[in-house]
Parts: sequence; C-alpha cells; structure tokens
Amino acid sequence: MRQPLDKALRKKLEETVIKARDIVEAAVKESLQRLGVAESQAPSYLKDNEKVLRNKLRAHARQLGDRLSDGKQEITRLANEMAYEHWHRMLFARFLEQSNLLMYDAQTPVTLEECFELAEEEEDCKDGWELASRLAQKMLPQIFRADSPVFEVKLSMNRIDELESLISKLDTQTYQAQDSLGWCYQFWQTKKKEEVNKSGVRIGAQELSPVTQLFTEPYMVSFLLDNALGAWWANKLLSKDDLIRANSEQELRDLASIHGVPLEYLRFTQDEFGNNIGWKPAAGGFEKWPEHLGELKVLDPCCGSGHFLVAIFLMLVPMRMKLEGLTEKEAVDAVLRDNIHGLELDQRCVELAAFALALEAWRYPNAGGYRVLPELQLACSGMSIAEAQKEWKDLTKGDEALTDAIAWMQYNFKDAPTLGSLIDPIRALEKDQTPPWLLLQNAMNHKIDASNEAKATAQGLAKASSILSTKFEWIATNVPYLGDINQDEKLQKHIKRNYRAGKKDLANAFTLRCAEMLTDIGICSLVLPQNWMFLKTYQTFREQILNKHRFSLIARLGSGAFDTISGEVVKAILWSFQKVQLQDNEFVALDVSESKGAVGKSCSLIASALTYLNQDDQLANPRAALILSELNHDQESLSKYCIPHYGSKPGQTDRVKRYFWELNKITSDWMLLESTPQESMTLSGKSNICYSLEAMKYRQIREFGIRGADAWGSKGVIAARTSKLNAVSYLGKVFDDNCYALIPKNAGDLAAIWLFLTSDLYNIEVRKVNQKLAVDTQSMVNVPFDIEYWRQLASSFYPNGLPTYYSNDARQWLFHGHPCESVVWCEESKTTAISQLRQDDTVLQVTVARLLGYHWPAELDTEMELAPEMREVIKRNADFADLVDDDGIVCIPAVRGEKSAAKRLEAMLIKAYGDAWDSSVETNLLKAVKAKDLESWLRDKFFEQHCKLFQHRPFIWHIWDGLKDGFSALVNYHQLDYKGLERLIYTYLDDWISNQKRQLAEGTDGADIRLTAAENLKIQLEAILAGEEGLDIFVRWKPLEEQPIGWNPDLNDGVRLNIRPFMLAKDVGKKGAGVLRAKPNIHWKKDRGTDVESAPWYNLGLEYGGKQGDRINEHHLSLSVKREARMKLKEAD
Repeated sequence: MRQPLDKALRKKLEETVIKARDIVEAAVKESLQRLGVAESQAPSYLKDNEKVLRNKLRAHARQLGDRLSDGKQEITRLANEMAYEHWHRMLFARFLEQSNLLMYDAQTPVTLEECFELAEEEEDCKDGWELASRLAQKMLPQIFRADSPVFEVKLSMNRIDELESLISKLDTQTYQAQDSLGWCYQFWQTKKKEEVNKSGVRIGAQELSPVTQLFTEPYMVSFLLDNALGAWWANKLLSKDDLIRANSEQELRDLASIHGVPLEYLRFTQDEFGNNIGWKPAAGGFEKWPEHLGELKVLDPCCGSGHFLVAIFLMLVPMRMKLEGLTEKEAVDAVLRDNIHGLELDQRCVELAAFALALEAWRYPNAGGYRVLPELQLACSGMSIAEAQKEWKDLTKGDEALTDAIAWMQYNFKDAPTLGSLIDPIRALEKDQTPPWLLLQNAMNHKIDASNEAKATAQGLAKASSILSTKFEWIATNVPYLGDINQDEKLQKHIKRNYRAGKKDLANAFTLRCAEMLTDIGICSLVLPQNWMFLKTYQTFREQILNKHRFSLIARLGSGAFDTISGEVVKAILWSFQKVQLQDNEFVALDVSESKGAVGKSCSLIASALTYLNQDDQLANPRAALILSELNHDQESLSKYCIPHYGSKPGQTDRVKRYFWELNKITSDWMLLESTPQESMTLSGKSNICYSLEAMKYRQIREFGIRGADAWGSKGVIAARTSKLNAVSYLGKVFDDNCYALIPKNAGDLAAIWLFLTSDLYNIEVRKVNQKLAVDTQSMVNVPFDIEYWRQLASSFYPNGLPTYYSNDARQWLFHGHPCESVVWCEESKTTAISQLRQDDTVLQVTVARLLGYHWPAELDTEMELAPEMREVIKRNADFADLVDDDGIVCIPAVRGEKSAAKRLEAMLIKAYGDAWDSSVETNLLKAVKAKDLESWLRDKFFEQHCKLFQHRPFIWHIWDGLKDGFSALVNYHQLDYKGLERLIYTYLDDWISNQKRQLAEGTDGADIRLTAAENLKIQLEAILAGEEGLDIFVRWKPLEEQPIGWNPDLNDGVRLNIRPFMLAKDVGKKGAGVLRAKPNIHWKKDRGTDVESAPWYNLGLEYGGKQGDRINEHHLSLSVKREARMKLKEAD
C-alpha cells in the first residue's frame, strides 16, 4: 500500500506548483495577447490559421462562461483553463512515465529519455517533454480533449523550458505517494484562494472552487471508510467465535484485513452475545447493505481530486476479488463500472479525479497495466450551458419536445456553476416525464452539424444529471465549507428555498443534499466543520438531523486536524449517519480534540476510548446541542443562578479605545473599560479605557454599540469568550464584546459562581456544549452547576466574602503604582495583606515611570474600590516626591548638572526598598531584565522592554542620536508638548552639544563623532517641532483645519498617531525606529471598516488605490496646506 507524501516532499511540491502556476499563467497571457483574443479586432499581423485559432479560442471562452460585450471578449476562464491544461498535461505525463505507463502505442511504454529520442522523428515536436505530453493527451481523452483549441496554442519556448525544469527537479517518490495528485490541485488553487479571501467578495461561481478547496487528510478518509465499508466487511467476514474470542480491537483488525485493506482505523466495541461478551463494529455492521458488492453504489458529490474515490476503489477491488472470485483485471473493471461515482463543481477537478482513478487502475498489480477502461462515472455538476444552449436552440427549431427539453435544462441548470451538486433534477421532473437530458443527448448525438462543444456539453450534462438523479447506498465526501455571510445571492437563495435548515453554512446544506441522495438503506460518511453541533443558529438543523436520521459514529477532531491549516481555522468532525432511524438510537462518539496535530489525532482515533450516546438524549440537551460526553440532565444549570451579558462593541476601535497609560490622567471624557482576562483569578483585562458616552456623542462617534448596560455598576464575574474562557472579578465598568459579564441573581452566590468560573472545570463543561473559538452567550451558562458544592467551597476559601480588588500588575488601572510593594491574598487570615517586596522584571519599569513623573489611575482616583492594603501602599508613593523629575526629561548621561539617569534610578530604588536594599536585590533586579548594570540597561534595553510590556504603546520615550556614548534621553510622553520638545532641544541637547564642542577643542577622543551625531539629531528634532511634511501628525477623524501644526499632539489621539514623526525621522539606529532607541511594533496601515460619507477624509482612500470610506492613516500634509485651512476657518468666523 502506497504511503502519504512526506512533509519535506510535500513542501517541495507546493513550491513547485505555485511557481509553475505563475510561469504558465504568464505564458498563457503572452500567447492570448499576441493572438488578440480579448480584442474586438484581430491583429493585422495574424496569419489565416492564427485567425481561425483566435476565433476558436473566443468561442471556447464563451462556452466556459466568459462574456462577449461590444466585441470585447472576456478571457478570465479561458486563461485559467489554458494554464491548468498545459501544466497538468506535462505533470500527468511525468506521473505516467514514473509508473511505466506512458504509452507510445498500445503495447509500448516509454521513458522520458526515450521520448527525447523519438521526438526527433516526430513532426513539429520540440523535444521529449512535448512528445510525452502528447502521449498523455492521447491516453487520457476524457481529460485532455483532442478537439480543444487550448493545445493548438504554442506557449513560449522559454516558459516551457522553465516548467520542464521544475518537473524534472521533483523527487521520484512524489509520483508514487498516494496523495500527491490531491496536493497538486490544492497547491494550484493556493494563489486564487488567497486573492479571493483578500478581496472580501461574496463567493459565487468563479470563487467557490478555490475558496472551498481543502484536501482531506489521508487518516480522515481511512477512518471514515474503515468504519463504513470496513465495518460491513468485518461483519461479513468475522465469525461469532472470532468476535467472542478476540482479546483486543487490533486482533480483530488483523483477522478482518486482507492484502491492501489493513483496516487500521476500524473500531470495535464490546457487547453481549447471549451469555458471552463479544465484540462488534462500533459504527454498526450495515447488515441492510446489499449482499453483493456489485450492487453497492457509491458517490462522492464533492469529489475534488478523487481522494475518497481512489481509497474506496482500493478497498473494493480486493474485496470483490475475494467474494466473487474475480481476477485483478475483472475486479478493477467491475468496481469502476458498478460502484464508483463522482461529481464536482469544477471540471478541472473532475479531470484530476479521472486521472487519479485511471492511474490506480492501470498500476494495480496484475491488472494488465495500460488499457482502455470502462467509462468512468464521473461528471462535472457545475458545467455552464449559457453558450451551448444557444446552439441547441438553433439546431432544434421546429422540434417542440426538444425545445421544451432545452428550456427545462436551461431553467434548472442555469446556475449550475454556482450550485453544482446541490441541484436535484428529480425535484423538477413531472410524473412519468422522460428526462430532458436524455432527449437532448440523443438529439445532439444525431445532429451531424452540431459543434463538438455543443455535443460535449450535452453529454457532460446528461451524465451529471443521471448521477444527480440516482440514489446511492453510500456517500462519502468532505463537504465544502462556506458560511452564509460569504455566499453570493444565488447560492443563498437556493439553499434557503431547498435546504433551509442548513442555510447557515454550505457544509450543512450539502449534508441535507447528501441525505436526499441516499437509498433507504444508505449511509453518509462526512468530513465537515463542527460548529453545527452546538451553535444556536444551527438548532433547527440539529433537530432535523436527530429526528430523521440515525447516527452511527461521530469523532471530534478539533483544531489542528489539517496539516496544511494552522490554528483555529477549521475544527473538523468525522461523522457517519444512516438515512433511516432504527429502534436503537445509540451511537458511538470519540473526542480527540486535545491531541496535537494530524499525527496525534490519527493515533488517537485508533486508541481513544469510545463513548456511547443516545440521540434522544441529545435532543434533550439545551438547544439540542450535540455533546459528546454524558451529561447529568438532573443537575441544575448555571443559568438558574446568574445572567450573562454580552459586552459593547467599540466600533472604530482605533478612535475610541486606548490603553490607560496613553493619557496622563483619565478625565471625564474617558471611562474605564474592562476586557478579556489574560488569566483566571488574578485580576487582568483592566488595561483599557474608551471615550465616555457623552464624549462620543459630542464627537459624533456613532459606531459604539452599547450592550450589557444592565450589568454596569453590578458585581459579578467577567469571562473571556474565547480560548480557555479565563475569568476574573467584574468591577461593574463598561466591558467590550470580547467577554461576558455574568451577574449573580443572588449577590450571596457571587463567591460560589466566581470559584466555578475561575476553575478549569468551567472551561471543560462549556467546551462540551460549544467548541467554537468564540462561545455564544447561552453556552456560557447552559452548563451543569452544583450550587451547594461551590457554596461550601466558597465558605471555606472566602469566609469573609471575595477580597476587595488588588493588583501588582503595572498594566492594570487599579495597580498601586509602587515600584516593589505587593498586595496578595493571605490564605491564613483569609484577607488581603501587604507581602514581600517584589524583585520581578517590572520593578525597574515602574521605577523609571515614577522617576519621570507618571501616576497610575488608582493613585489619582480616590473613589476607586480597592483593598485597604492597596490604599496603604498608594500612600507610601508620597515618599518619592523629592526624587521625581520636574519636567519629564531624564538624560541617561549627566547633562546640565543633573545626575545620570542610572544614579537617579538607583536613588529611587533605595527609597523604595528601604532597609531591604542591598547588592543582592540589585543583582536580582538586573538578572530579571537580563542586564549587567543599571546604566547599560537604561541605554540598551529599557525602551524595547518598555514597548513590549506596555503593548507597544510606550509612554516613556527613549530619544537618542544613535551613539551608545552619545546624547540619550528618557522623556515622559505626557509632558512632551511643544514647549517640552523645545526644552529637550534647546536646553538639554544644546547643553550636550556645547559640552562636545568644548571637548573637541580640548582634543578629547570621539568628541567630533558625538558632536556630529548630536547636531544631526537636533536637525531632526527641529523638523519634528516644525511639523514638516513627512514628519507631521495626521489624525484621520479630524478635518484639515483641526490637524496639528507642528509638534502639538493631542494625547486623546493616542500614542500610535502621535509617535509617527519620531519613527519616520531619519533612522539613527534601528531600521524604522527613527530617533527612538528601538522600534515599537506600530504601523499606520488603514484601519478596518468604512467611514460614513460625512467623515472628513471620506475620499482619501481613492488617492491610495482604495475606495471611498477607507480609513487611511499614512497620509501626510504640508504646513502650508494646514495653515491655509486654519486661515480660511478664521476668516469664515
């Protein structure tokens, strides 16, 4: 059995395919431009045969769905097909050659080297690669149509050489792996998928295939197939004695497996056999399936590159050989003829699936190698008939029955490129009506004057319609995933009309369509996203599925199930269900979501414990959520004891929301904003502020969506709605939509609820109900809650109630502001207490901030609710009054007679630690910040660590001239107004410059270098002071006349906008840092969302290649333009 592609080889294949697409698309573009295919007039230099080819290509483009308008021919689809066909003809030739299947004639396989020799004898054949491609085309007429004009186009020789070089560099193992062809198509679509996702367009016919393309991991396919066809096989093959005597599942797998069918993922469960305990297939034995495998019709309605179909083929061939006594050749033909059916929206996928199946059939051991195979039952369900139906009508004038048949086909298949396998021809047929597609196909076959395109479309449509109208015993597929919000109108309307319960996602609509296509004994084996299992918006879907169908098996994979997708993008499940419910509604579930990566999950699917669940119990769950573990339905839920509130949506986040340290003090224009806790129990998520409602009103900020106001002013618990649902105390402030405030119905239960929500158990219980990254409101409280247990725990842990608020975290607005004091919870006294002096990596940061005159909100707000010990510590901050700098500028070297920053910092540390200060404390502090001494830390590491600690919105800026022994100053941004910057330049920097001039005159080494660096810095700072274009501040929500002239920052606008001139100044050190010591992670790309028409810079996006309403931040304005606007405003007044 061939193995999946090695990761390193897969990466190489990905790089090759992506490069190849760029090359071949460029080659196609050049050829189409030269032929003038898109232009209304043919170029004058074309020869007669080229003009004929041009017309053929234009007609073919229309057949594909490209439009003709005023003589101009769209060629998007044509170019895509040409690029795909030319590249894949070469690639498939290599696949065939590497399997000794590239046939020169019916009996003679040739190698690529032999093709080069034979090419010399062929007319108009460039080299061996071209001959190999022609041979592949001849062998695969279903895939590369001989009459297609695509291959009449000769691409640039240079481009072809590049493509040949890419293919020749692929490792030969690539062509033998079981999944290489699937990866080829996935990687081919990478570019288009990225383009569509970035564009934000609604997904329709052009975009569906690349956006929904996701190659199914081999272990997923094997698990589903082993627990369907494999379970049927085991049930048929294993005796009762086998099932009773076996000691393990693996022993049974070994007994049931045959050559080529290892059944490594087949799961068994134990059951009673009379007086004995024995095993049975966990998903059931599928006893009602046909006795003879020749009667088992199998479909993949979204077959992609044929991964499921090939895997089923490789299982059925040895099974039919054993059961029916067929030879390898007979079994191969029988399976292709009787069993395998596939549909796909994209014709190119159909071709790939056809090649994958043909390749497996030809290289199946002892099956005869290359030969003509039975007609493959594969069809494109997304074929466009827009152009073909015009010719059909012309050819059938006067034939009323045929005219009606064409009208029927046009009506039902006009949106096929968007709907694909969602189309149900049976639904539109009248009783006893002859299928219109058969009438059309027969007519076209007998029309001598019908074009090849018209015939091919009729044949393809007839085959697709026939498959779409058939009922199947088994459907196995990975359905396409696409939320309703991203679907175009055609798709949305069709789903709402025909599959309303599945309207929230294309995956669910396809599930319902698959169920329609089953016989009464049929089963579906699906890969799909897990959201439908628990989200409120899918409740109707769940209820319909649970009531109408019988689950066999469901496995939750969680995130990381696909090797090619990182993070939380797709959380998948593997699910099998039967068409008709049985009396026994039990099913088997397993959860491997905690296992890491595809390898970990594949192993866990084999070994994880199985859970037995009942569908009726699932219907009894809150909102009929599918919970893959047993729930105690007798236990009360958390919803009985508390009310969840969803937070406000800040809207223009960059305009209305700040970190508290971006302002000097929180005025009445601002309010404290609670947000996502970073960890449970320890107070966090208290770093933000936002404009007050009154301020937003007079600033005409309308995007702030007020929600959760009923919770404001109450005490409760605030919990994150993502990840581990971290929870901390809710302080009654405004909170954002990244979290929920849960308010007890009875204030006396606060401690019990707080303990439960901050425990690991809470996250576990919620995730049983809802595994989506962001949990909805009701899921937060629809979990079992043993109130008495948690009340007892609360009375033990917090006999005096929960502690009043405290924090030693400098990023929280309730931080006490002391460099090293700490307030903690004392388990002994069950109260808060002042504890040991801190020696962590924030001590020096807080000390620097105090030295430069910063005060935390808790220090300034005497009404903020804090633990008594917090107030006591805040009082001690008065001890530093004599050491605080008076103008917010502290130079790192000694300047103007002031001590160096290191000396001043040390003095403040001595004051903070008092008698506890000694060399060991200093050593510990330096070790915490990875520095040798205070001076080198201040000079080289402080600012970078400061930016990181304070979320890259620094409020202490380190301005320097680029020399380690040069001018360097720490500046309190809050005090750095116009006069503050003047003082920095003309008092501190000028003093440094004067000193360097004196040293230069005295012949001191390095004085000349320091002088030059300082004078250059002065030039830069003076340019910032003036606000010259390029070093100006631009605020997109302020009209031109309100834009700052010169260095006059409004602190309300935030660090991000105000720091720009200092970062855009000429770099003196690190790239992109300007005159700052390190580069904060700050950018001025456009903000999300679209401005209203009345916004002052509504049209600015057009200047930057965007659209009206784009929220542009990187704009620059000259001083003259701003002064003129101010003057006009003044004159108007």
